Amino acid sequence: MDAKIINHFLSEGMHAFESMFNIRPEPKEPHLLDINAGHPWEISGLLGITGDFKGVVAFRLHKTLASKMLALSGIECTPAEYEDTAIGLVSEFTNIIAGHAVTAIKEYSIDISPPFCVMGHNHSIAWPKSYPVIVIPFVTTYGPFEVDICLK
Repeated sequence: MDAKIINHFLSEGMHAFESMFNIRPEPKEPHLLDINAGHPWEISGLLGITGDFKGVVAFRLHKTLASKMLALSGIECTPAEYEDTAIGLVSEFTNIIAGHAVTAIKEYSIDISPPFCVMGHNHSIAWPKSYPVIVIPFVTTYGPFEVDICLK
């Protein structure tokens, strides 16, 4: 996979957090995901990629960071609405990161699907087994998150 593509997702992940929530994420060293290992994430925003590349992009985080994002966004919700509102926020945030990254990648034709969320401790994602998943980890003062990119 072209490193420029990963760099676009890295920079857009940082920019979106800074501009939307005034949170400055610190990127850590990208690495390959072991798709058979467990993970600590409670929420994953996912979307499909088609065009010159095909695959999946995931924005993964803990509920505590999602709660902080909700609070900083000014979105108000009742406790009964919390889960649906958090899912909507994470889905839209995933869409923003990927949409901006894909727009910046001008040398390829790439389209994205509408985002959706998977929740639950150590939930499963059926990653394609024939190509690698690149993990771009970040830390913030409110907890870690990562952007996972699996493109062929």
